[in-house]
Amino acid sequence: MSMEPGLAVVGATGLVGDALLEQLAQRKVPYGELFLLASEESEGTSLRVGGRSLTVQRLDGFDFSRVALVVFAAGAAVSQEWAPRAVDAGAMVLDLSPAFRYEPDVPLLVAGVNDEQIPAARERNLAAAADAATVQLMLALKPLMAISELQRVTVTQLQAASSSGRNGVERLARQSARLLNGMDASEGAEPQYAFNLVPTVGRLQDNGYTSEELKLMLEARRVLGRPDLAVDVSCVQVPVFHGLSQVVVVRGGLPIGLAQAQACWDEAPGLAQDEGGEGDGASPVRQVKEEPLVRLARAREDVDGQGELSFWTVADNIKAGAARNAVLLVEQLLAGA
Repeated sequence: MSMEPGLAVVGATGLVGDALLEQLAQRKVPYGELFLLASEESEGTSLRVGGRSLTVQRLDGFDFSRVALVVFAAGAAVSQEWAPRAVDAGAMVLDLSPAFRYEPDVPLLVAGVNDEQIPAARERNLAAAADAATVQLMLALKPLMAISELQRVTVTQLQAASSSGRNGVERLARQSARLLNGMDASEGAEPQYAFNLVPTVGRLQDNGYTSEELKLMLEARRVLGRPDLAVDVSCVQVPVFHGLSQVVVVRGGLPIGLAQAQACWDEAPGLAQDEGGEGDGASPVRQVKEEPLVRLARAREDVDGQGELSFWTVADNIKAGAARNAVLLVEQLLAGA
């Protein structure tokens, strides 16, 4: 019998769950028995994990006391119903949904950025993983904090279809096929996402921002512990299947020089700087085939000499933003189990 702590993954058959299991195997994360949990519709499905074939079990029949850690990757509604039950059974919970991200007593985590919150997560037995967009932004911003205290961050975010999960990817594929065959994008009133740019992503709020924009603004402040940090975000839906792109402009209390920034980024985990001159450098389409890293390109100082720094990042929001962050957090949480 393994002496390693047991692990359960809820939502194992989804896009994030699939990427999470793949990276658990690739990184050889030490755990005992692994349980794959999902809805009744997926019960009995067989999945390959690290060379082993495991059968998906029903979530509503599982005894959470059998494991040390449960990762929820099945959406907010599932987390709200079942995560408290897992905690009550004595298991730690790492939730990848928005269900607990804004509760002040629940640590909001980005691996390698605010690891000092891990002990609080173990004590609370519940932690929230930040959104994939927040993870991507934090991995690029954290190294710059060694140069200067950040004063203002402005982000233009280009969201791929996979930001809406498997349904978003299938919707883009369906609409693209219809348009290429001379038909309307959809039969109903569904917005056109294929061959189009949609400037309103998420629910529009009274202040003119959308829920997706406010999410990144609020999470960035929470993760950095800077409720006073000026963060402004604009989100645009783009006709790309996978990949999340961010154009970021940063102002520090002291000017952030390009050479200084590049030196810090070179040492940062989870980041890779693309060399200039490539026609498809830091491309969302190409990035899907790469390692689960955030790629950074187009870094430049502002031409007016105001001390601002601009750069472009891109990552596979499923593999890098969600799954990689979750696996790194699983390693840390299990280490104390």
